[in-house]
Amino acid sequence: MDDDSFYIIDFDRTLADSDKLFDVFLGVVDHYLVLPREQVEAAYADVKARGDSFDTASYVRDHLADRGDTQQWEQLEKQFIHESRALNMLLPGAVELLAYLQSSQKRFGILTYGNPLWQHLKLTASGFNHVHRIVMEQKEKGELVNSWRREDELFHLPQEFGGGTVKRIIMLDDKAVSFDGFPGYPSIGYQVVEKDKILPSQRGDIPSNVTVVDDLNDIVVLLE
Repeated sequence: MDDDSFYIIDFDRTLADSDKLFDVFLGVVDHYLVLPREQVEAAYADVKARGDSFDTASYVRDHLADRGDTQQWEQLEKQFIHESRALNMLLPGAVELLAYLQSSQKRFGILTYGNPLWQHLKLTASGFNHVHRIVMEQKEKGELVNSWRREDELFHLPQEFGGGTVKRIIMLDDKAVSFDGFPGYPSIGYQVVEKDKILPSQRGDIPSNVTVVDDLNDIVVLLE
């Protein structure tokens, strides 16, 4: 199916279980800090309800900085990474998708939305520290992707994704807003979301060349 494509995969709620990562991080915070878990959870819930990305790492790091205890942040980071890597943070189909992409030598990278500190920390904790990635602070990923298309109708990939050109982009994401501005066919997208458990932040209109699937296993079947 793939002759000259680049695969873009979202991280939170597409590849990885964001809630599980958050819970592990809070457990580490409980161990290292006198910072009520309820306080962090309330701030997280408030931002999540608005459909935004909660900058958990900066929230905790700033709390430490106010106490003049930046060294403890480094210990907390290391412990979070250690505990997370002992667990499986990937969602159903993620292992199979990555195995397919790697075994068939497809080019791919992670494009994620959120605060860079927290996103890079979660990526490292999930074992993706060596994977090509871009962290955006805007939700409309499709507009960024479309900006790579030049007059030759090829997509000129940024260096963060290894550079070079491809004829089309295949993008996987859980949020409809991520596909705003996404280029038309032959590029295609997959919105990965369980229809009966869809969150307000995942709702919205999607382009005609984007297909809704329940999980990444469905995509592996479609790609093979």
